[in-house]
Amino acid sequence: MNILIRPLNDVRRTLDIDLVADFTCPWSWLGMAQLTRALGSLSGDVETRLRWHPFRMASKAANLNPRSFHEYLAERLPAGISVPFAEKSLTEAGRELGLEFHFEKLGALPSTSEAHRLVQLAVDEGRHANVAAAIFRAYFERGANIGELTVLEGIGREAGLSEKTLQAFRDTREGDAALVGSEERLRGFGVRNVPNLLFGGRVLVPGTVNVATYVHALDQALFPVSEEETQEKPTLH
Repeated sequence: MNILIRPLNDVRRTLDIDLVADFTCPWSWLGMAQLTRALGSLSGDVETRLRWHPFRMASKAANLNPRSFHEYLAERLPAGISVPFAEKSLTEAGRELGLEFHFEKLGALPSTSEAHRLVQLAVDEGRHANVAAAIFRAYFERGANIGELTVLEGIGREAGLSEKTLQAFRDTREGDAALVGSEERLRGFGVRNVPNLLFGGRVLVPGTVNVATYVHALDQALFPVSEEETQEKPTLH
């Protein structure tokens, strides 16, 4: 299905996009890549601003008793869907978007707390999307231990973060409060899974979809079709 974004005149110049995701969730990485491709369909003069919202899918108890990624994946799959089938489907879907999943490289499931904290610190430099994408790639392509500070520091440096930000990440606990606060707000909105995307504070796309669906959501967010749709809705921010 081909959906074209109508050309922009002076209707709207800025669109906020809220992404709720976690770094050990393969569907979150797919969703981010699909969003990037959908944004390539935009016509006219429009600025999009991505706001990252962390949501850790693995509980603290699970982090204290490490399990494999494959066990974690099995818990998230619908009844009747096997891990090998899911991994094959994810690999094929990723390849179409230029992503390479190497599930064979993934061992014990890492905590994603430090990875989310790094992304939070990257916001001030406007590099949070770059850092998030780099973390996904390091984990799913290389099997990097994204729970380790030194590994994440290297990823942040490669993604262009300043030494000042990297030092704050390494030497302080800055970003911890923002992580907890974000998750509490999301649970208040009823979020229980990832990924979730909210366009313009009013068009919500939950779960795994395709590029065409994101293009349609962009169209709806940029060009409301009724006065009722233009009324301000609560946002995740």
